Amino acid sequence: MKYKLSLITIIIMILTTVTMAQNIPSYVPTNGLVSWYPFTGNANDESGNGNHASVNGPVLIPDRFGNLNAAYAFNGTNDYLYGNASTFPTGSRSISLWFYSDNIDAGSTGMQVFGYGGGLCGQSWLMQMDNPDPMAFFCEDAYEIAIGCNEWNVALPFSVSTQTPNSSWHHWVIITGNAAGPGGFTGTHFYIDGNYVGGVTTPISGTVVSGKKFFIGACPDQTGMTAFQNNYLTYWNGKLDDIGVWNRELTEQEVTDLFNSNLVGLNAASQSMSIIVYPNPAQYNVNIKTEKNLIGSIYVFFDSLGRTVKTGILNSENTSINLDNFPEGIYRVRIGENFKHSINLMKN
Repeated sequence: MKYKLSLITIIIMILTTVTMAQNIPSYVPTNGLVSWYPFTGNANDESGNGNHASVNGPVLIPDRFGNLNAAYAFNGTNDYLYGNASTFPTGSRSISLWFYSDNIDAGSTGMQVFGYGGGLCGQSWLMQMDNPDPMAFFCEDAYEIAIGCNEWNVALPFSVSTQTPNSSWHHWVIITGNAAGPGGFTGTHFYIDGNYVGGVTTPISGTVVSGKKFFIGACPDQTGMTAFQNNYLTYWNGKLDDIGVWNRELTEQEVTDLFNSNLVGLNAASQSMSIIVYPNPAQYNVNIKTEKNLIGSIYVFFDSLGRTVKTGILNSENTSINLDNFPEGIYRVRIGENFKHSINLMKN
């Protein structure tokens, strides 16, 4: 009986490991991975560590690839996700996330994105944007990491990568530790859309996590136990996706790979049976090449919210479509009867 139980236990462990591997894309580093939230139908942690999030208001929407129920939208008023932060990193760490908003720098308050820990001032990890608090020092119109009560902040202006990052998906990574910067120098450093944009030589440590919570779309109060909103910062108003937490510093190549996930599957998905979409990514025009039997088929472009943005008819074996009026982002092109063919397209 003991032998049977042991064998069953081993089989369960193997199946769990296989399932975990299947749920984590190849571009996501598993070394030091604490949590991975792809938001594919729920707010579960797919790292295998069980750091699942509970949902307080956000709703599932299409992600940047157009996949249904694969990202979360937050209303900016009281929406957030939350969970147990007890195993989250307290010293060296990396946080990666994708964000989208039309409401950055839209009023007199900034927005909270991701945070955890707390207890006293200086014991939290808080990622936020556009903080107009006069005690926060140059954090308005900027990406910011703070440790609570504005005791210590690192902020970089939006202009380090682009202007106010509204109306398209962006990738944000913060790394802190003893080998955090390009070339492995100590400090706290920011990457936006795959590019290193700056930081400081001081690493962050001392985050208190025992018995504390993490929050997505909001930040914890000083105790680290409830979602927090003060006069200067409010809840996230927009979309979030693919959030990862590691207990080590990611390398620059790993950051690049995470950003390039935005292209994973695009070129492979550019061919669907007898259809080829090129170039992909595209900037001004895209071509749909088909076999003769598909001439006359309807095509429809959907944006990341599932809205129809363009329709037409394939008028030849090689139909050229102008994209000048398309905002940057990911689109899904569906072609033919019952949309039998579905292809992802990136517009730069």
